[in-house]
Amino acid sequence: MLNQHNLCELCLQPTGQNLFLCPACYQDLPFNNIACSQCAEPLNTTSDTPLRCGRCQASPPAYDYTIGQFLYRPAISIWIQKMKDKRQLLWGHQLARLMLQSPPAVVSQIDALTYIPSSGWRLFRRGFNPAGLLAEQLARQLNIPLLHHALHKSGQHDQRRLNRSQRQKNLQRGLRPGSLPLTGQHILIIDDVMTTGATLNAAAQALKQQGAAMVGGWILARTPAPDFRF
Repeated sequence: MLNQHNLCELCLQPTGQNLFLCPACYQDLPFNNIACSQCAEPLNTTSDTPLRCGRCQASPPAYDYTIGQFLYRPAISIWIQKMKDKRQLLWGHQLARLMLQSPPAVVSQIDALTYIPSSGWRLFRRGFNPAGLLAEQLARQLNIPLLHHALHKSGQHDQRRLNRSQRQKNLQRGLRPGSLPLTGQHILIIDDVMTTGATLNAAAQALKQQGAAMVGGWILARTPAPDFRF
């Protein structure tokens, strides 16, 4: 249960701000500070100059950029699991508030937000779409249009246990474009977790099939590569 007394969720000290964390615990979160500018994969480098990883240079994905604010590590990963697997919907609001603590500058340039849809069986089983829950909060707070039918997903297996090639094949069968007039528009896709980038890539392809000129991703948490040095 989320605390209701302005106490830090991690250390139980007074937060001193309109957030569920005290300033010290907020600073200790696993921020994704140095990452590929296109896929947001964290990089083992000390350079703060925008970089593209070798994979994106060799085979550029359909999406143009990605903002991944945090790494998929505790406590972020635990809170996401509470939202998705324990159905604690209040965590959708709290995690959106975390994203809004430092919104990317690009939000002033986009035409609309959209989000990665859930398949019908997943939506029935869970009862809500985590990415949609985040997107609704972000769109409301930032006063940006939210597109609910830009992407459609049919029945799929759970992506979390699939490797990169399996995810791509799964998505080719399941993620489809809508029929919205997006010609020339700049669309920002919201999702909770990005692992290989296969989902975001398929979504960007679908949006560009509808005419979008630029597509980016705003992701709550990015999964590091196995060889990433923390």
